Amino acid sequence: MAGAATRAIAQECLDIVTSRTAAHPLTAAFALALAACSTDTITPDAPKAVNDLSLAPYEIVQECVQVIAGDRIDYRFEAKAPVKFEIHYQDGIMFVAPITREEILEFGGIFVPPSARRYCLQWEAGPQGAAVDYRIRLLRGNTAP
Repeated sequence: MAGAATRAIAQECLDIVTSRTAAHPLTAAFALALAACSTDTITPDAPKAVNDLSLAPYEIVQECVQVIAGDRIDYRFEAKAPVKFEIHYQDGIMFVAPITREEILEFGGIFVPPSARRYCLQWEAGPQGAAVDYRIRLLRGNTAP
């Protein structure tokens, strides 16, 4: 079963790179997205905090969370240079991003997913690169923030 989950995650990462490479002038940068795809998901018992993550120009990094009904994702980040941020999920061959922000230095909140599925928080550096600090917690059911 774990092998099937790993293959599904790898396919999602490949789909991200394939779907976005054709539409973006920086094809090489999107190839980096494949390496940046997260295969580890955050669990209620294992929140994630990262400090001073260095992103090369146009590099993409993401963290993914598998949620069930009633879950919430508590997140916050700060960047030393403007980044593009989004929370997205895959629906068939489409990627849907219920939250997107362009050229921001910080953002946070508690995202209430509309359905049970895998959601990814993604940061994309601009032409100058960026350094990002972030934390992500999965809040299960009635867990207080």
